[in-house]
Amino acid sequence: MEKGLDFFDAGVISQQEFLETWSKNQKDFLKHWNESIKKLQESFVKLGTSQDGRGKEMTDLFASLFNNVANSTKVFSDEAVKIQETWKGTVEKQMEMSREMVKNFSQLFKPVGGKK
Repeated sequence: MEKGLDFFDAGVISQQEFLETWSKNQKDFLKHWNESIKKLQESFVKLGTSQDGRGKEMTDLFASLFNNVANSTKVFSDEAVKIQETWKGTVEKQMEMSREMVKNFSQLFKPVGGKK
């Protein structure tokens, strides 16, 4: 645990920068995931454009399935972004509280160490 704090305290990267980078990477992943689902859906739709009968029914079924998957993925990614923002705020508050506790404990025990 101390090594992690030393890493942040050494100025290599701030906690804020770390959380922002992590959140940005997660958002980018979810955005690209949505785009890939849409492209996969489009490829299935293009396969069935020239078919009639059962082939057309299967293509419509796949299109419906992929529409549901794409919509579910969009909802999931939107909610994940909200959760990330909440988590980010919570971690920031926790780190600040931890720093205050360490500061208070070090001040509390300073006079005791100084008397020896």
